[in-house]
Amino acid sequence: MTDAPLILLSHGSRHPEAAGGIAALAEAVSDTLGVLVCDAHLDFSDDTLPAVARRLADEGHEQAVVIALLFSTGYHARHDVPAEITEATSASGLSLVNAGTLGAGADIAELISARFQSERPAAAELVIYPVGSSTATALADYERLRSLVAGLVSARVLVHPATRAPFPLEELELSDAHLIPLFVTEGLLLDKARHHLPPHTTISSPLGTDLAPLIAARYRQAVSP
Repeated sequence: MTDAPLILLSHGSRHPEAAGGIAALAEAVSDTLGVLVCDAHLDFSDDTLPAVARRLADEGHEQAVVIALLFSTGYHARHDVPAEITEATSASGLSLVNAGTLGAGADIAELISARFQSERPAAAELVIYPVGSSTATALADYERLRSLVAGLVSARVLVHPATRAPFPLEELELSDAHLIPLFVTEGLLLDKARHHLPPHTTISSPLGTDLAPLIAARYRQAVSP
């Protein structure tokens, strides 16, 4: 199974550049692993997981690995992804290995820390900017990530979900800050943040292809004997 195709399953977005960002990540992971990497989406795309799985089956593949491009154990990770894998297996006949999500563990913390150290203005605080979730498990994931990152950088670290009302950044009392989006690719909520940044606040691009080595490691673990 060491050459099984990999399917990157994203949430999907209406943003016109979102799908291109996922495709670029898939290409980067394919270059790293030397295997076929496809992208699929939970929403806003015809390239659903069942559709991509059927295409792989038609090409003669019997197995594939699925990694969901999600950072928390929220509703999508706990319900939507398993349901999509079940449907895709039934629709295609492929044996699909659920290799989990990106998560919010030590490797993600190290990536955020490296981004912050290389892009931060002097004396800036760090704001980790995830999409957000209403589930307690997802919020706990974000808090653990904040703690991990705080142990790696010499700055105050905050987490502020993009979906928090009234507007994501208004309630933060910031002097100088740098936002690291916990986004794989572009999104409408990220555009909103860019358009309403408080004074003395800067923002990084989505994590994008920087995630390729992490995803490659998850794939290798999933296919190892």
